[in-house]
Parts: sequence; structure tokens; C-alpha cells
Amino acid sequence: MAIPCFTILPMTEPRDLDSTRAAIAARNLTATASGYLTADVAMQLPFESLIPFKALLRRFFSEEAFTDDDKQTLSETVVPHVPGGWWEHDLGGGISLNHGVREGEYLIWVSGAEAPGPSVFDRVFDGPVVPEATPHPRKVKFIVGGLPAPGVWYLRHDADSGDEPRVERLFAEPDVTDVMVAGDFVTVGISSRASWEHRLEPLLALVTELFGADGAPAEAPPRTRDELLEEARRSSGERPEELHLLDPDSEPDRSRLWSAVSAEDPKVRRVAVAILLESAETSEREEAVRRGMSDGSRLVRRTTIDAAADSGLEAFRSVFEAALTDRDSWIRWKAVRSLGALGCGVSRPKVEAVAEDVDFQVRFEAARVLRQE
Repeated sequence: MAIPCFTILPMTEPRDLDSTRAAIAARNLTATASGYLTADVAMQLPFESLIPFKALLRRFFSEEAFTDDDKQTLSETVVPHVPGGWWEHDLGGGISLNHGVREGEYLIWVSGAEAPGPSVFDRVFDGPVVPEATPHPRKVKFIVGGLPAPGVWYLRHDADSGDEPRVERLFAEPDVTDVMVAGDFVTVGISSRASWEHRLEPLLALVTELFGADGAPAEAPPRTRDELLEEARRSSGERPEELHLLDPDSEPDRSRLWSAVSAEDPKVRRVAVAILLESAETSEREEAVRRGMSDGSRLVRRTTIDAAADSGLEAFRSVFEAALTDRDSWIRWKAVRSLGALGCGVSRPKVEAVAEDVDFQVRFEAARVLRQE
């Protein structure tokens, strides 16, 4: 959780700094810590500062000595581009990460290795919000209380999420890819690069803070959530809130998702395509992209190219190239941006062709990408 830069905090370096640095590496928490540091600091650094910044972080999150010279070099790398701010993050297991700029110096502190905190299982059984496994391996459902009601599914960068500030706050967390908000539960999905073993505790605390204030329902619901879901499974139609939990690598779920790709409602089609794009099988992802990008609905095509871009797969280069001529300017902009992320390379002539696009944002992104080559 971010702490405002004017908060008065102790200036003393933690006594267990070095032991906690080593513990973070031993407990495989480095990726979680790096995710926070990327969001808070690295996103503000120019390209030429990223390599030394990441190299110093690798040394910091290890058993190697982190000398006064290392601290000074790290500070000199960050401060010219991050003039202020102080952040605190819970890495789980009682370990905290604190970092920011004070009196013109960038500091990074970790502590908590010498005093074990409550485990994630203590939080599961003792807190007001209870996590629950789902059929989808990268999604966890948080039971928050309240009466069962249809949910709304949000994707990262989804334009609709601006109407729900709590969802926007969840998307500020590293690795959160999608959120479902229903009457009695919130489901959070994380990327394939992240691990629920390390992300469950901090996300549980955040969901509790954002959604747990309403408490338990005033009266018992006439039907449980599982009963409502089972009733929906027996129906002939599809609802987005039913599809987002399905596992694209489970054959029954996959068949249901492919059936939903042809549904009449574009909101159903977009969910089906997005979930199929989370499959571990390349052929399934490629077919999902092909179907999604040929859809007549702009909503479906936007969701498809956004999910394809997040995958970072070279296999989708031809998809991004074809999308440069889409009639929707946002999709053309996303296509240029995605090609830039892959490395313009062989796509350079096609990107050059949209440098005179009618939309300013597309032209601006094309100019940026071409200048990077």
C-alpha cells in the first residue's frame, strides 16, 4: 500500500536488513518485490537507467553484500527521475518492503525475517474475507459476504473499470489481470508469471480493505452461490459471470468456452476469447486470436488484441500487423504498441505505413516505436 510522501516515518535502517534481503531470495519473494519496485520506480526511469537499476536490485535481493557504494549508485540512478515519494508493501510472511526518496536520497529497506508473522493460513481462517479455490488455476474467489447477485467482469485496461474505483485499485497491484465483482464474492486473476503462493496474502488484505466492510448478509440467502451457478449451468444460455472461472485447459470447460465464442451477445464472446487466450496450448491461443480479431464487435476485437499483447508472444506478430488496418483507431494504436514491445524488426515497413494515420494517437505511437529501432 502506498504511503503519502509527507508521512513521518523513522529514519533508522532496519537492523535485520541484510538477513531479510537473503530471506526474500530464499523464499522466492524477489519477483513480488520487483513487481512493486517496477510499478513505483522503474516505470519512471529512462531506458538507459533501467539496466543498472535492475542489476543493483538483483544484488540487493541476494546474500551478497550490498555496500555503501552500491547504495549511493542506486540512489544516483533513481533520484534524478523520482524526486519524491515513499512506499510500503507487505510481501507476506511478516516481511515488509519500504522504499522512496528522503532528503534527496533514495532508500530501500526490507525487514521482518527475524520475527515470523502470521501465515497466510492464519489469515484464511481468522479474517472476515475467505479465499476459495476455483476451477481456473490462476483465479481465486474471495467470499466477502452479501447476497448473491450477478457479477461484472473487468479486464486490466478495460475502459469500463473506471466506474469502479475499487477495481482500479486492484489493477494497481502487480500481476492482477482481471477482476469479477459480484454480490457476495470478488474473484481476482493473476498472470501466469505470478504465483498465488506469494500473492495470496497481500491480495487477501487488499480485498478485505476494499470489499469487506459490508460484513455478512443480514439474512441467509434463499439459494447459495453454488446453487445459482449450478442452475445457470443447466440453462441453455451463457452469462459472462459464469464463464470467467472456467479453465481453458480442462476439456469440458474448453468445449463450453468455444461454444460461447459463437454466442449472440458480444459480452459473452469477449469473455470466452479472453479465457481461451489463457490456455497453455499455443494452438488454442492462436485460434482464439483468429476468431476474436475477425469478430464484428469492436468490444471483442479490443479484448482480443489486449489479451494477445499481454502474452508477449512472437507468434502473434502477424495478428498485430493485420490489426494496423482495423477500422477502430484504438485497435490500430494497440497494434503499433504491441509490435514495438516485440521489437519492430521485420514489421517496420508496416509500421511506417501507419505513420500518417488519420488518428493522432496512432501516428504518435508509430513515431515513438520507429525511433526506438
